[in-house]
Amino acid sequence: MKVSSRWASWFMLGSLAMVVAAGLVGCGEEVVVDPYQYTALNDIMTGTIKDTTRTRVENEAGEKVEHHLFSFEIDAPEFDYVRGDVGIVRDGNQMHFFVARDLENMYPRLAGAMLGVRQSFSPQPTHVVLERIKRNGVIEADEMAAPEHYILPRMLRAGAIDITEPGKNLGEANWKDRKTLQPLMPENEGDDLLRFQTGIDTIAWVPRHDLPDSVKTNPTEEDMAFYAVLPLGSFEIVGLSPGADYMLHLLIERDLPLVGSVSPVSWSEEYSDRKIEHDVIGHVVGELQINWFKFANGFVEGFRPDF
Repeated sequence: MKVSSRWASWFMLGSLAMVVAAGLVGCGEEVVVDPYQYTALNDIMTGTIKDTTRTRVENEAGEKVEHHLFSFEIDAPEFDYVRGDVGIVRDGNQMHFFVARDLENMYPRLAGAMLGVRQSFSPQPTHVVLERIKRNGVIEADEMAAPEHYILPRMLRAGAIDITEPGKNLGEANWKDRKTLQPLMPENEGDDLLRFQTGIDTIAWVPRHDLPDSVKTNPTEEDMAFYAVLPLGSFEIVGLSPGADYMLHLLIERDLPLVGSVSPVSWSEEYSDRKIEHDVIGHVVGELQINWFKFANGFVEGFRPDF
């Protein structure tokens, strides 16, 4: 079949017009770009992946501001430990903190989902905050607000730890024998507290030993205290750094020992006080400060001098 050159020209022009029209329609539509860049959690936390999701928009004052900073999408991780709004994810010898409102009750429902998270650098250590839940391509929750107040354990660099501190068996502290307690304190009043590395097999979180029985039966969280429970005497743990309690709860729930550096703060000089035996913690012989303790491949700050 022979087609005239005139009809061929009209056909090409018509086709071109359709393409141009389609392009014009496309120009009028806003291209939707997912603000979350897919990657692995470990790559986010180790800095392997760069932030390429940020966009610049104008605010009400006409100022250019950046949005979607450090926004990533990850596969829902397997949590190693969760308490309150904070969870720990382990990746080999790496430990990462994951934050979301009511995470303790929510995290079982996250399995199999894709999570939009924001990398946050405050409070330290660096962590991710949950902002979006997507499952099978459908967004279940978006623009999720972070917890209003959350505190993370402070992780110390290996260089900030004095691994040459002497070791001492704190388990030798005996409530019956003051001679085992006195050497744990500075020789002279005003001297720095003694620091030494030790191991504590059991940490307990119970109502403070000096509370009236009426309060112990119905204690509030403010009535609770941590204790280093030893065979012959226990120490109340005082002066905890913010967030260190989270890690102590982890040790308790996992029945793990505390290994690190401690400083006895005081000892009970009255034999009548040390003689009292309390449930769970036995005989309390004094107060103890935890300088730092080991967990996984890191060191947790137990006491902060300026806090």
